[in-house]
Amino acid sequence: MVRFLAVLLSLLVAGGASVAQDTKAIIETFQRNFVRSSLGTKLELLREAAGYEGVDMGPLYETAVKFVLGNANLLESDPVMRDIAIVSAQMIRKYKYAPAAESLWDMFQTFRENAVRVPILQALGDTAQDNPRLIERLNAYLGAQTTLFRSGSQPDYPTLEACIEALGRLGDGSSFPVLFSAFVAGYKADLTRKAAEALAGLKGDYHGYLIQVIERNTALEKRAALDAGLSNQNFTGDQRAALAEAALTAGIQYSSGNAVETEAVRDMRYTAVRELTERKWQRASPAAIRHFYDVLSLYNRSQAPKSALLEAVACLGSMGTPEAAQTLALYLQLINTETEQGKVFDEQIVMAVIRNLGILGDKVAFDYLLYIGYLKYPDSIKKAAKDALQNLKW
Repeated sequence: MVRFLAVLLSLLVAGGASVAQDTKAIIETFQRNFVRSSLGTKLELLREAAGYEGVDMGPLYETAVKFVLGNANLLESDPVMRDIAIVSAQMIRKYKYAPAAESLWDMFQTFRENAVRVPILQALGDTAQDNPRLIERLNAYLGAQTTLFRSGSQPDYPTLEACIEALGRLGDGSSFPVLFSAFVAGYKADLTRKAAEALAGLKGDYHGYLIQVIERNTALEKRAALDAGLSNQNFTGDQRAALAEAALTAGIQYSSGNAVETEAVRDMRYTAVRELTERKWQRASPAAIRHFYDVLSLYNRSQAPKSALLEAVACLGSMGTPEAAQTLALYLQLINTETEQGKVFDEQIVMAVIRNLGILGDKVAFDYLLYIGYLKYPDSIKKAAKDALQNLKW
C-alpha cells in the first residue's frame, strides 16, 4: 500500500500544473490509508510521505497527531505510537502547519518523555506565532518549571531548553517575564545562555518589559531587572529614572518574611534612590517620601545604616516639590524638639537635612531653620542653617 501511494505521488508531482489541482486528493488518499492501516504501517506511511517535496502534507500529520491523542490511553507506552508522535511533530514543523498547533500542545501534555516533548516544542516554535493562547500556555509551563527549580526540583533540561528556544523563535513580548526569570534562576550556563538569546529575540519594548518584571516578579528578579536597566547604555536618563521609580514603588509595597528577599528589595530601593537623586526625578516624590519614613523607622530601630537615611534625605532634596520640603521640615522640627530636650543629635544627619532644605528653598522650613540659632547646636550647624535661610524663596 505504501509503495502504491509513493508511485501515485511521484506521478502527480511529475505532472507539474496538475499537482496544484490534485494536492487535496493526494492528502486525502494518504489520510484514508493512514486510518485504514495497521499501527506499524501507519508509521511507515508517515515516513514515506515525509520524503516528498512539493506537497504540503501538514494535514496528514495533523491526522496522525489526532490519532495519537485518540488512542493515547491505550497505547501511550507503545514505542510505535511514540515514533508516530515524534515523526508527526517533526513534519508539522517542517511544513509550519499552524492548524495543528493546538493538537500538538495536547500531545505535549499527553507524553512525559523528552524524546517526544522536545520535537513538539520545536514544532510549536514554528507554528504558534499567531496563537496567543498557546504562547500563554508555553509561558506558564516555563514559569512553573522555574518555580519548581527554585524549590529544589531537578528540571528536565532538554524539554526546558526546547521551550526557551521555542519562545525565543515566537518572539512574543508576553514571554519576557518568564524568560527573564529563567535567565536569573541559576540554571546551568548553557540554559542561561539560551534564555539570554531568547530575550534578545523578543519583539517590543525592552524598557517596558523590565518594568513588568520589577512590578510582577520575585524580589531577586526585581533587583536583577533594575540592575540590567541601569546598566543599559542605550537607555536615556529619563528611561533609567522611570525604572528607578518603578523599583522604588514596587519595593515600598513589597512584603516578605524571607530575609534574603527582604534584603534584596532593600538593596534595590537604595539603588533606585541614588538614581532618582541623580536624575532629580520629581515624579517619584510620593515614593521618595514614603521611602524616607520607612528608612527613618528602620534606622531608629538600628535596622538600616545611616548611609541609607542620608541618601533618603538627599533624594527628598532633589525632588524639588513642596511635599518633599514639608517632609524634611517636619523632620527638622522633630530634631530640634529632641535637641531642646537634651537628647543627643547626629551632626551629619542634621547637616544633611539643613543642606537639602536649602536646596529645596521652600519657605515652609523658615521657622525650623531659624529656631536652630536658639538651640545648643555647634557653630557649623548654625552657619549651615543661616546659609539655608538665605536660599529660601518668598
